[in-house]
Amino acid sequence: MRKYIVVLLLLVCFMASASAQYAFFPSSGTITYERKFHLQNYLKRNFLNKPDLGTWDKISVEQAVKSGPVEMITHHSLKFFDEETLFETIQEEYPANYRNVSWYSPFISDSKTYINVKENSFLKLLPFGDEELLMKDSLPTVKWKYTDEYRNIAGYDCRRANGIIQDSIYVVAFFANQIPVPAGPELIHGLPGMILGVSIPSMNINMFATKVELNNTPVSKVLTKKKKVVAEPKAAVIAKLKSSVYDWMEEKDFNKKLKAILF
Repeated sequence: MRKYIVVLLLLVCFMASASAQYAFFPSSGTITYERKFHLQNYLKRNFLNKPDLGTWDKISVEQAVKSGPVEMITHHSLKFFDEETLFETIQEEYPANYRNVSWYSPFISDSKTYINVKENSFLKLLPFGDEELLMKDSLPTVKWKYTDEYRNIAGYDCRRANGIIQDSIYVVAFFANQIPVPAGPELIHGLPGMILGVSIPSMNINMFATKVELNNTPVSKVLTKKKKVVAEPKAAVIAKLKSSVYDWMEEKDFNKKLKAILF
C-alpha cells in the first residue's frame, strides 16, 4: 500500500512538471482595445474652470458641453510579435457630434506608435491633415508600484500597478503576465506582462482590452507610405509642433498637449 501511494505521488508530480513545462505563453497576436474619453468631465476640468478663458473660447466650450457626447468611444489595435508592438486606431464611422469636438481630445486620434522593447526605442507617426511628422526616440521612463488588486480583462487575470509617466502623470495599469511582453497601448510599457487595461484620471481616459487574438504575424515598423516623411528626434518634432502646428497655443496649453502626444 505504501509503495502504491509513493508511486501515485511521483506520477502526480511528474504530470504537474510536464504541464508546467509545456504551458503556453503567447508572444505574438493582436489585442483590441476600447477607449472611453469622458469629454464632459475633461472640458469642465480643463477649460470651464480656467479663470482666464476668453469669451469666444468659453462660448465654444459651452457649446461642446451642450451638444457633444458625454463620452467618446473609439477602438484601437495593438499588434505584438516578441518585443515589437504596433498600436493604431481602428478606422470606423463616428457620430457627427464626435467630429465636431474631436480636437478637444488630448490624443491625436490617427497616430500610430511602434515600439521595440529590446532596442528601447519607439517610432510615432503624427498626422496633421495632409502633413505627417515621424518621431523617433528612446522609450520614456515609467515608475511602477505593484498592488495586490486583480481584475479579469478579456479572459486574462491581470494585476494592477500604479505608475508615474513624464514625472507627473498618474496612470493605473492592469497587466497579464500570461502574455510575457513588457508593453501596452501607446508608449505605456515596462511591466512584466502585456498591459490590457489603462486608466489616466487627469485625461479622463479609460482603455481596456475587449479581445485578444493569438497569431504568428510579424509587426511592421513602416508607419507611412510617404517617402518624404523621415524619422526625426523628439526635440526636432517638438520644435516643429511648437512653431507651426500649435503656434497659436499658449505655452501652458502646448505643454499639456505635448504630454498627451508623448504617451
